[in-house]
Amino acid sequence: MQKLLENLAATAELMGQQISPTALAVMAKDLSVYPQNVVIEALGMLRRESKFKMTLAAVIEKVEQLQPDGRPGADEAWAMIPKDEQTSVVMTEEMAEAMGIAQPLLNDGDKIAARMAFKEAYARIVETNKRNGIKPSWFPSLGHNKEGRDSALADAVRLGRLTANHAIGLVAPEKVVPMLQSAGAEKLALEYNPEDTEKARENLARLRSMLGMVSDRVAS
Repeated sequence: MQKLLENLAATAELMGQQISPTALAVMAKDLSVYPQNVVIEALGMLRRESKFKMTLAAVIEKVEQLQPDGRPGADEAWAMIPKDEQTSVVMTEEMAEAMGIAQPLLNDGDKIAARMAFKEAYARIVETNKRNGIKPSWFPSLGHNKEGRDSALADAVRLGRLTANHAIGLVAPEKVVPMLQSAGAEKLALEYNPEDTEKARENLARLRSMLGMVSDRVAS
């Protein structure tokens, strides 16, 4: 923390600012959710590139340039959200939470108000999570149309939003290899054994059945 405080103070001074020790301590605490070496590198970028004063927002912007967290922007997130029950998508919990706020407006047919409500809620949720050091959590939302599932899952694997093993468990065995190839996971596609996946599914079904039996016994 001391090293970060020193770098903050030096950056402020070099950029022609006088910031109180208390303000520097608060800024350092807010930035402590990020790796210190990344923050220090971001401060260096700020000194070299910015013509304006050092602010917390400016430092965080540089940190995120150096270490992007993969979160889509509000407009991209809204475009990704399926507007029907047919489309499959891999989304973040933040997107789902914001959509829960916008959905009533969408149900009423007011797409403009729904989009605005979504963007406002999403920005607020993301900002809070970033401040608390919470990373984005991605999950698949599979629509009724099975034809679009494989491409959505392949894109998510390619972008690092889902693991290949997670995606494999969500598609039919005969479609696993094409999905992996589309995701750029050729090595896994070559190593894939449909029998292994089928055994894993059988074991999972057996485990769920056993858990259901235990639950029924407890209830009785």
